[in-house]
Amino acid sequence: MTENHAATDATAILSGARAIGVSLEPAAAERLARYLAAMLAANERVNLTAVRDPAAAVMLHAVDSLAIALAMPEAPKTVFDLGTGNGFPGVACAVLWPNARVVLCDRTQKKLTAIATCLEIAGIAAETLWADADQLPAQRKELRRSFELVCARAVGEAPSVARSAYPLLARRARLALWTTADERPPVKLAGGMSREQHVRYELGEPAARARAISIWRCD
Repeated sequence: MTENHAATDATAILSGARAIGVSLEPAAAERLARYLAAMLAANERVNLTAVRDPAAAVMLHAVDSLAIALAMPEAPKTVFDLGTGNGFPGVACAVLWPNARVVLCDRTQKKLTAIATCLEIAGIAAETLWADADQLPAQRKELRRSFELVCARAVGEAPSVARSAYPLLARRARLALWTTADERPPVKLAGGMSREQHVRYELGEPAARARAISIWRCD
């Protein structure tokens, strides 16, 4: 077992998820561990993350992304990861909800090429889409109003992300954004979206910090 794989094994992910109150099947945790190890290896060639310590990556990428399960009242059938970067949080959504269609979108092609390889290594079913999310509704009209959940981590301020996400959201769909626990997210966003939940949780060592996910719902 390589050093990276040892530090990103399924046991660490299961333990971290359990600590924040998320239940995950062992097989799903194993797939997520394989993806994380592959992503960290690819990071040596393509800039995917500034987090290079595998144990910290378990918390800051895998467990932090799995926290979406705390904020969603039911499993979505379609998920769009806006500005996926290194594949998170979309990859976590794909293992949490294996029957969902999950699309990982980014404007940087080389990142998506690396992500697609990591998905294949991990055996995770998710799509990659090379596009600027702001241009996507005009370029791919079939994607308008077609997603039950649009999510984003570390992409931008809530009002800006909401403007990009709104054309992709189906009726009564949800937008999920990750924040620090002390941020005060707006109650209303573009298109009449209203904040439905603001869930706080604590990540453990070696990357201990307070985090939060806010959920807005379309009218």
